[in-house]
Amino acid sequence: MATVQTGRSLTITIDAVNYSAQVAEVTLSPSQDVQQYVTLNSSAAIAGPVTWELNVRAYQDWGVVGSFCDAIWTEAAAGAPITFSMGTDGSTFSGSIIPTYPTVGGPADSALEVEWTFAVDGDVTKV
Repeated sequence: MATVQTGRSLTITIDAVNYSAQVAEVTLSPSQDVQQYVTLNSSAAIAGPVTWELNVRAYQDWGVVGSFCDAIWTEAAAGAPITFSMGTDGSTFSGSIIPTYPTVGGPADSALEVEWTFAVDGDVTKV
């Protein structure tokens, strides 16, 4: 029988700190442009380079010890890439992201959330 993984098996570490308790959703998404060249008697596909995005949806936790939002704010102000790792039950994916400032605030009738789409700087490795 196949093993079914759920999002509860995911972990997220950014700049060596585990933020799994604050993060509600995390996805690592590749993007690759493939061009198809067709001639009268054949065709060929040529793949461009892969770029990656780390998408994170988290709860705003401003001002608390170990705050994810405060940490990303500080890293965005520094302007340098930071490391990440994303774990599943059987593999770990890692690389570096470009930090961006988080959103502050939200609706009165729900928990405050923040969503990021971090550009990955360079390649992603899988262990």
